[in-house]
This record gives sequence, structure tokens and C-alpha cells, in this order.
Amino acid sequence: MFKSFCLAVAALIVLGLSPRAAQSAVSVTLTPSVPSPQMLGTSVVWTATVVNPVAGHTYDYQFVVALQQNIQIVQDSSPTNTFTWVPHTVEGTYIIAVKLRDTTSPTRIAYPYVGAVYQLMPWVTAAGGSAVNATSHPLVALFSGPPCTAGHFLLVRFRKAGATASSTTQSVPCSTSSANFYVAGMLPSSQYLMHWEEYGPSFAGNVGSDLTFQTGALPAALPPINLKVNVPATANDAAFPFVFFQILSGTWPVATDLSGNLLWYYPGPLFITRIEPGGNFFSMTNTALTEYDLAGNQTVSTNASILNEQLTAQGYPTMASFNVHETRRLPDGRILVLGSRDVVSTSAQGGTPNAPVDIIGDMVLVLDHNMQLLWAWDSFAHQDITRAATLGDICLANSGGCSPFNPNFTQANDWLHTNFAQVTADGNIVLSERSQDWVIKINYANGTGDGSLLWRMGAYGDFTILNPPATACGDPNIFPWFTHQHDAATQFETNGTTGGLKIMTVFDDGNTRYASCGNTGDSRGMVLFVGEGSRSIYIETLADLGGYSFAVGASQMLITGTSQTASFDNGLEGNPAPFSQATEVDLKGNIIYQLQADKWSYRTYRMQDLYTPTIP
Repeated sequence: MFKSFCLAVAALIVLGLSPRAAQSAVSVTLTPSVPSPQMLGTSVVWTATVVNPVAGHTYDYQFVVALQQNIQIVQDSSPTNTFTWVPHTVEGTYIIAVKLRDTTSPTRIAYPYVGAVYQLMPWVTAAGGSAVNATSHPLVALFSGPPCTAGHFLLVRFRKAGATASSTTQSVPCSTSSANFYVAGMLPSSQYLMHWEEYGPSFAGNVGSDLTFQTGALPAALPPINLKVNVPATANDAAFPFVFFQILSGTWPVATDLSGNLLWYYPGPLFITRIEPGGNFFSMTNTALTEYDLAGNQTVSTNASILNEQLTAQGYPTMASFNVHETRRLPDGRILVLGSRDVVSTSAQGGTPNAPVDIIGDMVLVLDHNMQLLWAWDSFAHQDITRAATLGDICLANSGGCSPFNPNFTQANDWLHTNFAQVTADGNIVLSERSQDWVIKINYANGTGDGSLLWRMGAYGDFTILNPPATACGDPNIFPWFTHQHDAATQFETNGTTGGLKIMTVFDDGNTRYASCGNTGDSRGMVLFVGEGSRSIYIETLADLGGYSFAVGASQMLITGTSQTASFDNGLEGNPAPFSQATEVDLKGNIIYQLQADKWSYRTYRMQDLYTPTIP
């Protein structure tokens, strides 16, 4: 299928034609909202219209963008017949194509791609030139730099007028085309100075002239968020000057400085998984997976329905929905996605023939850059379904934090509740399973693995803690371990085949420990030295974060020169009043910075800038 897709779009590129289904009564047209040519950064709405549709039939549409031989599905097959395209990086002659499918029956009828040629013009063509333009986002500028020397790279440095501290964008490789950047991380209603800088091997560097840019005011629709500094930052914190709140409960995601001043927001209530390299970010609903850029424009999207078609074609079970906790782009360009599915059991986890139970498990999907399925993993095929959730966690219909399940049941067993996934140096995948109190590693082997479990970390798992803390209360088998954890993130590692030395940070919500201790105790921030080969753990940091977060949270290392600290998110605090805390500790566990928001936050991260991921 994908080979024929590439050939079809390649034909459009070579011929510059708009083919139609020969002798077919049904066809499709593709129309832009503004005619070609346009300048980089222009918003173009593409609309596909079915010609001579069959009465009573349903159709879906796949949109593709191609520049030379670079082909990208930007919106995979869905009933939505429009795609909003806001290209801002590279000028040139593009092909925009749409594929129409008749989806009335399970046997889909696909029609040939229909394409249109579209020209994007650069803002800068002269050597050494530059330009800056506003975008639809008042705190994001489009900066355009000149063509530059092959083998070098270009970035943008920007600072508030009158200030000495500056920030930079990500760098892009030099070429004969202009270099274009979204500049983000600026205060509202403020003047900024920005210029391009060129660097390269054995090249001292070249710097463009400063241009001014005036940011806009915050929109009136932005929901209020109150922030206060509980523990002030120190000079050491200048390397991580941004705090990113992935706010829940219908409030907009925001980034602030260390004093709580707003520097960026997404214009609407959106659930963000994490920032990706370059500043793009993924968002998930139960049915849709979408990537956005820093100006809030959609870049690519897919959906559970088309991925379920691909799962079925490759012999996997289908998802009930996406598991919205995690999506991330891998270094090789692939996309790691979590899915959810449930099964009815008459024997496991309390189920009987007369009183069956519904059990929610998880899936892992790995997609190529065009969002086509490469590899999948099903928890029901690889884990012991008789090992119930440690606290008997359940999901109620339409409850927050849970995936949809069989509508014949009013509740389901929340068996795993996977909330984190990461590919490790040896090419396998680590998953954090909150309801199991386990972090597990599965055999992915860079796409050739069989999905088998390689180890389980946590109480009653495969690892031993070399320096367990004295048990203060409750079960001594539980107390030293993380439970109902989030963000079990490997921050540094050597390849597992050479001993597997790792530094891991974990946000220990501590639910099982809390229950074992008579409903007392705080959440903890953990820094762990992990000997994967020896199945051993040394606890470097076990920080009391001063409050109990019964759900959500995040963890990360902050490394500046010889200084090493860790930051944790007490993401769901307060009853009934919500709040969240970004808390930095030193490796002895002392709190050395804390910013508090009056909203619940799924994850809160400290960031170097809005372009650099928080986890390697």
C-alpha cells in the first residue's frame, strides 16, 4: 500500500498533473482557500469535494504534502474533508494531494490521488538579509534568515529590549533556501531584538543585524492562572528558565519564566503529552492524534479508526481508543503511541461466568513518519492478566484519566494504566504501569522484537534495592519502592548489552505506600542508579516533596556543568481546591526552588527553551 502511495504522489511531482479516476462517475476536487503563490507562513485551507457522490455512501480523505522527493501524509484518512496548512520553513514548489475512499463497506474503495501545485515564496533571498513577521499567535514571531554555507547551521538569538539575557531557537542546517524559525518564549506586549547567527566547523561565526519585534497582548479568552513562587530560584537555575505547565480541567497549557510570568500558551484547552525537538508537540483525544507547532497550527494527524484498519491488516487486535497519556517522536523519526483496549473475563480479576468483569489493558504502537503502523504490542498477549491492580483500581464510565471501555459495563478494572513510554539505548521500550506499581521493559529491538517482558521494576519485581531506606510505616516490601508512579524516565544510560548502567528519575505518587501507611505520607522525588545487568538499584535521592499527589506528575534531571539537581511535578494537589507545584531538589532531597499554580497539571517541566525536549 505505501509503495503504491509513494509512486502515486511521485507521479504527481514529476508530471505536475491532477489525475482523476478514469471513467469513474465518482471523483474528487481539491481547492485552496487562497491562490498560489503565497509567502511562507500563509494559512491555506485545502478543501476536498466529492464529485458525483453515491447517495447514502460515506467517504474519507487523506491529505499529503510533497516537496521534491519529501512526501508527508499530513492528515490520514478521516471523514474531515479539509486540512489547514501553514507552511513556514522552506520555500518551493509543493504538491498537495488528496486520496478519496468510499468507506460504506468494510471493503474500502480507494480512488486515485488528486493533486495541485502550490508555490511558496521566501521572505529573504539576499545574502545576509533577514525579516521578521507576526503570526496568528501574539507571542510567536516568524523570523526568516538568509541562505548560508552548506555544512553550517543557522539559529536565531532573541532578547527583550534593554535586557542582557538572551535565548536561542533550535538550529537548522544551511542551504540555498532561506532559513525560517518560529521564535517563541517572549513576554506579552513587549519589544524584542532578534538576529540570526551562523556557525560551522572551523568557522568563527557570522551574525546578522538586530531586528525589532513587538509581541501582542494576551487574549481576553485566556483563562486566568495564578502562580506564586514558594522557594525562589538561584543563579544556577538560569540554564532552565522556563516552566511548562500541561494544565488540566479545560485550562490552556502555558509556559512561564521562573517568576511565573507567562511566556507562551496554546490557544485553547488542549491535552499535551510532551514537547518534541524543535518545539512541536503531540496532543491526543480518545480518537485522534495530532501534532502542532508553536504557533498552534496542526502539522500532522491520524486517528484510531485508520490505525485499527492497519492493526487488523497486520493481525493485531484493535484499540478501543488511544491511551492519551503518551506519544513521542523517536530519534529515527518514528512515532511511539499508546493505545487502549479492554476484554471481558469470566475467570480473572474477580470475573465469573455469572458475573464477568471488563478489564482495561494497553497497547504500544510504533508508526513511521507518515503515521503508518510498523510494530505493535498488546498487553493481554504478554502480561499476566490474573495479577490485578495493586489497589484494585477501577474506571467508571466517562471518568477522567480512563480510556473508554465496553458499554455493557458500568465500570472496568483499571489493570495497568500505562502513563509513560520511552525507547532505551538498546532499542527496547520501558513502560510505567501505574496500577501495577511497576516499570517494565519490553522487547522491541528497534522494531524486530517479539514484545516479551525483559524485566519488571518495583515491589515484588526483578530488581533489588541496595540501600533501602528504613521503613517508617506500613509494608516494608512496599515502602522503599515507587508506587502508582509517573515519568519513570531514563536520563542517562549506556547500552543494556554492555551492563546497562542508568540514571533514572521517578515521580513516586506513592498511592500504595500511602494506603499501607494508614493514608499518610507525601509523594517523593526519586533519582535512581540502575544496574540493569545486576538487576540492582541504588537510591541516590529520595526527596519528600511536601504533599501527596494522588494522580499525575513528572520527573527530570537538571544538569548544568557540575551542578546536578532534579525537578518533580506535584501535579494534582489540594482537596477540593486544585493546585500543582514545580519543585526542584538537590541530590540530598532539599527543596531549592518551587513554583505553584492554582490549577491541576498533568506534567510540569523545567525547560532550557521551548525547542529542547526535557527527556533525552
